[in-house]
Amino acid sequence: MTGWNQMAKTQIDTGRLFAVLEARTTDENLSWRQAAIQIGVSPSLLSRLRYGQRPDLDGYASIVRWLRMSADDFIEVEGDDVAQAGETSLITEISALLRKRRDLTEADKSYIEDVVRASLDHIRRSKAAQEPDDRS
Repeated sequence: MTGWNQMAKTQIDTGRLFAVLEARTTDENLSWRQAAIQIGVSPSLLSRLRYGQRPDLDGYASIVRWLRMSADDFIEVEGDDVAQAGETSLITEISALLRKRRDLTEADKSYIEDVVRASLDHIRRSKAAQEPDDRS
């Protein structure tokens, strides 16, 4: 039986949370104060988040609800490689998100998927070109 001190460290990825929050406020042309009002949290909570401090549980719940995302999307577990599942997982996630959008046509959704897929292919090729050839 493992003790409480042997469990993997689990925490909020504040950097990712802030990046997504910043993207939404920028997209909607909101000030941080306006975003805080819409979210239902204090502006100081968003300011602390900007500097890497974790929000309290109620604040976190309010933020992810406003972002229309799952709280699990920002949880990081030490040593967990699930977040690095790879291209297939990312394409699957993006496709699922796009399918829920009603403001995009099917052609728009397909175009975005193609752009993401091409970008991931480019990244994979770039990484492969940078790796030393161990076959010699």
